[in-house]
Amino acid sequence: MTMIVLGLLIVISALGIILLKKPVHACLSFLLTLLGLAGVYLQLNAPFISAMQILVYAGAILVIFMFVIVLFQDAYLAIDEYRAKSKPFWLVLSATLLIVTLTLLGTRLKTLGYQKESLPEGYGSLEALGKAIYIDFFFPFEAVGLLFLVAIIGALYIGKKVQ
Repeated sequence: MTMIVLGLLIVISALGIILLKKPVHACLSFLLTLLGLAGVYLQLNAPFISAMQILVYAGAILVIFMFVIVLFQDAYLAIDEYRAKSKPFWLVLSATLLIVTLTLLGTRLKTLGYQKESLPEGYGSLEALGKAIYIDFFFPFEAVGLLFLVAIIGALYIGKKVQ
């Protein structure tokens, strides 16, 4: 029952991100989505991932979003002045592809059964996560770290160049 409530909370708040006009309200709806996702992780016996979801995404990433919103305060008002230049054919095609994709996903999800066996010992623990990151997926983990480093250096270079 808790998973159903969390799922509904996530879906409704995700729709709020898309449908709300003011960026600050959309950002708060995003916070609610991230907190609901952390609740799902907690229900799946992954307390460390749940805590990281709150600390990293709901904390740090949302602060960056709010900073960008404050930086471009009235930019969203200028968007309403311009009419979209999308051709109706592409809109209909993308909507059709979305419906087909969701239908295929729904039929695949119906065929999945419930997991009847219990989870392995230590599932979702810090030790299991550390083993996965530093033993099983060491190269991708380091590659992402290098990518973030390059992105930070690039952002600092562009920021200094603008001033």
